Amino acid sequence: PYTTLFRSVVLGSLLHSASIFWVVALGAVGYLIPDMLLKRKTSSRRNRIRKSLPDALDLMVICVDAGLGLDQALIRIGEELSTSHPDIAEEFTQVNLEQRAGRPRLEAWKNLADRSEIEEFTSFVSMLTQTDRFGTPIIRALSRFSEDIRLKRRQRAEEAAAKTKIKIIFPLVLCIFPCIFIVLLAPALLSIVGGLGG
Repeated sequence: PYTTLFRSVVLGSLLHSASIFWVVALGAVGYLIPDMLLKRKTSSRRNRIRKSLPDALDLMVICVDAGLGLDQALIRIGEELSTSHPDIAEEFTQVNLEQRAGRPRLEAWKNLADRSEIEEFTSFVSMLTQTDRFGTPIIRALSRFSEDIRLKRRQRAEEAAAKTKIKIIFPLVLCIFPCIFIVLLAPALLSIVGGLGG
C-alpha cells in the first residue's frame, strides 16, 4: 500500500491546479484501493472454497470408504479437484506439504482453518479432534459432517432467495412503476388537456 501511496502523492504533486487537494486526494485513493482490492479477492476466494467444500468432502468420504487413509485421500482429492476447484486443491496440497514436513495432522488442519478463516474448516478441525479423542470411525464422522455442510449450503441458498424478494422491491418502485404510471395516465392526461383546450 505504501508504494501505491507514494506514487499517488508524487502524481498529485505534478498537477498544477489545486496541487494540495490532488496530493491529498490521490494519496487517500492510493492508500485505500489496494486494501479494497485485496479484500475483494480474499472474499471471492473464500466463497469459491466454501462452494467447493461439499464436493471435496464427498470425495473424501468415497476415498476413505474405499480404504485410503485420510492423508492419502487428501492427496487424491487435491489431484482430482485441481482443475474444477483449484483453490481448495491448493489448500489441501498445503496441508499435505505441512504434514510431510513433520507437522501433526490436527495442527496442519488448524493452520488451514486459521489461514482461510472459513467456519466450515474450523468445524472440520473440531470434528477431527473429537474423532481422535474418542476413537469414533472417521468414515461415519465424515459422512455426517458432509451432510451437515450440504444442509448449511441449502439453507444459505434459501436465505439468499428470500432476500431477493426484498431486494427486488427497490427496482420495481424506482424503475418499473413510474413507467407503468406514465403508460396508464398519459392518455387520460392528454384527453383532459385536449378537453380543457377545446
